[in-house]
Amino acid sequence: MDFMINQQMLNDQSQSGALFYRENEAFSGVNKIAKKVMHDIELVFGSAPESTTDKASLSKHAVIYGTIGNSPILDELNEKQLIDLSKITGKREVFLFQVVDQPFSGVDKALVIAGSEKRATIYGLFHLSEKLGVSPLVDWSDVKPARQKSFSLSGNYHYISKEPSVKYRGFFINDEWPAFGNWSAKKFGGFNAEMYDHVFELLLRLKGNYLWPAMWSARFNDDGPGLANVELADEYGVIMGASHHEPCLRYGEEYKYLRGPDSKYGDAWNFITNREGITKFWEDGLKRTGQFENVITIGMRGEADTKIMGEDATLADNINLLRDVLQTQNKLIKENVNPNLSDVPRMLALYKEVEPFFYGDEETEGLINSEELEDVILMLCDDNHGNLRTLPTEEMRDHSGGYGMYYHFDYHGGPISYEWINSSYLPKIWEQMTMAYDFGVRDLWIVNVGDIATQEFPLSFFLDLAYDFEKWGTSAINQTDAYTKEWVEQQFAGAFNSDQQDTIYDLLTGYTRIAHKRRPEQMNVDVYHPVNYQETDQLLEEIDHLLENAEELYQAVDQEHFTAYFAQVYYPVVGNLNVQKMWLLNGKNKYAAKLNLIKANQLAEQIKACLKRDQELVEEYHTIADGKFYGMGLSEHIGFVHWNEDENKNPVLSTVLPMNKPRLSVSIDGTEHQSEGSPWHLNTLPLLDFLEPDVNQASFTISSISEQDAEYQISSDQSWLSFSSTNGVLDGKDKVTETIQVSIDRQKLAGDSEGEFFIKTPVGQVTIVVPVGKIDPAAYPKMTFIEAKGYVAIEAEHFADRHQTTNPDGTINRFEVLDGYGKTLSGLKAFPTTTHFTVGQNAPYVEYQFVVQEAGAYELELYVQSSNPVTREGTMYCGVQTNDNEVKVINALPEGYRVDGSDWGADVINNIHKQQVKISCQERLNKLRIYAVSPAFVLEKLVIYPEGKKPADSYLGPKETYYVGR
Repeated sequence: MDFMINQQMLNDQSQSGALFYRENEAFSGVNKIAKKVMHDIELVFGSAPESTTDKASLSKHAVIYGTIGNSPILDELNEKQLIDLSKITGKREVFLFQVVDQPFSGVDKALVIAGSEKRATIYGLFHLSEKLGVSPLVDWSDVKPARQKSFSLSGNYHYISKEPSVKYRGFFINDEWPAFGNWSAKKFGGFNAEMYDHVFELLLRLKGNYLWPAMWSARFNDDGPGLANVELADEYGVIMGASHHEPCLRYGEEYKYLRGPDSKYGDAWNFITNREGITKFWEDGLKRTGQFENVITIGMRGEADTKIMGEDATLADNINLLRDVLQTQNKLIKENVNPNLSDVPRMLALYKEVEPFFYGDEETEGLINSEELEDVILMLCDDNHGNLRTLPTEEMRDHSGGYGMYYHFDYHGGPISYEWINSSYLPKIWEQMTMAYDFGVRDLWIVNVGDIATQEFPLSFFLDLAYDFEKWGTSAINQTDAYTKEWVEQQFAGAFNSDQQDTIYDLLTGYTRIAHKRRPEQMNVDVYHPVNYQETDQLLEEIDHLLENAEELYQAVDQEHFTAYFAQVYYPVVGNLNVQKMWLLNGKNKYAAKLNLIKANQLAEQIKACLKRDQELVEEYHTIADGKFYGMGLSEHIGFVHWNEDENKNPVLSTVLPMNKPRLSVSIDGTEHQSEGSPWHLNTLPLLDFLEPDVNQASFTISSISEQDAEYQISSDQSWLSFSSTNGVLDGKDKVTETIQVSIDRQKLAGDSEGEFFIKTPVGQVTIVVPVGKIDPAAYPKMTFIEAKGYVAIEAEHFADRHQTTNPDGTINRFEVLDGYGKTLSGLKAFPTTTHFTVGQNAPYVEYQFVVQEAGAYELELYVQSSNPVTREGTMYCGVQTNDNEVKVINALPEGYRVDGSDWGADVINNIHKQQVKISCQERLNKLRIYAVSPAFVLEKLVIYPEGKKPADSYLGPKETYYVGR
């Protein structure tokens, strides 16, 4: 017989008995979570289950839950050998989920949920919700489950959860004004326990266990009111922490609130001039909440997240002060929390200037390996933009306290903040955080989610990766798409059919990949080139397709699931893409106005519509579901001119006044070549697309410069050329542009290698020269790239050969393709991720083949993901070899590169490193090898061109050149 929950059972509880057995001995927080799960069951079946403390009042099928050490019923079942608690006893956050027969009189089948500890039981209870199809976002984002009539588990069902891969897993509510702060005030009256009940529930449903609370203006320990926030966290088993500059269980705003000339804590956040006051401040914090479950932040930074000492202080001064601070704090923790310091979870964040204090330099010994940091988690950090900084060397990985990582989905700081809606990309998160884990960062993962809202998708992945690294980690290469599809089904199985869920998958991957190219806050009129390589037009086409699909689902979703769709998909997708579209149109507008094209005026109107749409979206987000998300869209996100939103500017629109006689402009699509046909000025343009042997269609555009009727006529003597139109009229009002498709028939070329055609305009004639490539692909091996337009552009995954090496232990060193990674197609990264390779010994390589027309000096430009070095040397090496020449080991980063430097600032916004290398090429076929040397090197693209003849400017780089077999 199976264990069952069905509608009839729930409807007849008054007759048949209660579904849940509730023990008085259970942790109060566990019972509270059980009530939330009972509500989940009501959402699934339409009727709420009841609970009882009387075994005799249970139904024939019952849910029994408890925690080892706090559950007489579990002890009884264990003694009867119906369950075996020894399998989970002493384990970290592990639960048993088992169907048993006749646990006692009157109950035929029981689902037993037994936790090794409080959190484990809570995870087990929420596991039942997940089995019923309830999303972890059910409360937070109103994600409704699919309705069911019946649910069953086989009579011998037995499941034991795994120990989480990372010990402390959580998120940081930060940069919370104006969005999260206004939301909290409007909905709950502040940052109080009523509000945190929802935050804790979200954290636990996502299998997290650790939280840094809001702290810009909030005081977690006071706002509950009083200790209510702390006590609720303790009830739920949420481990509390504090940010990198809030030590000893005191939050930043507390000192600001308590300081003063008459305060016992003094009036200076300065351990030198106010040692007694600061020490007392920390001591009272430890006395107040040290008995609760915490990871205690130690160390000290200046107020408001600044440096602890002035610019004149030496490295030694800073290290000595920090050592003194750590000794004082450890003494206080021993006295007020636990005399056995190794039993107290503590964390030091090596954030910004604290990192060099830890490492020291050649003249000054740092805090690394100091006794003050024994058993302390050393929390490393990314660069605030999703790129890890230093990682533990092999020698460092045996540190007794282990390592943590502070990662960012949101940031308020330079070079440009991003705080509005999600702009994080799962393949990037996977690539960086799996590398962190591989390097031994396994004790604490926390991510800055800003206001939480719209970050739920990447947050789910981050916490699932931390919980089950075996499933989603390094061995699960290229599985973020599979994760996304699972996540979509988890949220929307009850709302959309499979085809519609596939559309949501396309929307989520599509908008986050576009945001990965450039975050919306970091967009401006000059990012993408308005015409070169048609990168703007192609991105606009992709955006419009995604926006149409989002709108179709908006119209199709029913009212019950509307809130979840809007909050989790529609608002982040449309909000992000609409801003991207606005700036792309602004670039086209600016360029068209420079040429006095009438279409500039139409583009200006489209830009106005985008700005209006942005405002409408935020307003709708704030009003849906009776204002459930009010305030969450208030962050500025348009036109940043500084690191933050101060003095930000909306797009500047360019309009043109029409000329007073008929005039037309002819432009070659994908280039800046244009002419009006005047006999006195430039009137001959090249159309180079047909130099690539597989291209048989190209285009040019005719545009109005006046509002008077202007005729054009196209003619050619070449029979192998044809046109989508050979004549027409642009009126400059309703019809201001026309794009003409040019086709060639290579079978009719005969001996021709170049042709031309003519466009008669009102002021003269434009001659278009059409060279045609006649390369025989059969003359070269497959995957050979052929120079056609003066350069060779190669997507990294399109190598001709890949060479791997084998280590003595049998592991393989090999480049792997990271699907969908980076700004264009994909990325190449060497595995194992922790290895520093040596060329000629264990370094794997990929080999490319390409043809150039002339021998000589060339530039190789490497497009490398914007990763940082894993060491403090500021270098990230790879090997470059052309033909049989010597291998050059080059630094893929600029000389003197450092996080927070000018090169870093530009690269982190553009999300790419570019490095030029001089190479020598022979006429015709060449081979190029790229060797792995340093960890963190991810190659996205290669561009080769004659020295001094760089291809036309663009944001994404030249489009990929023809290769044999394309």
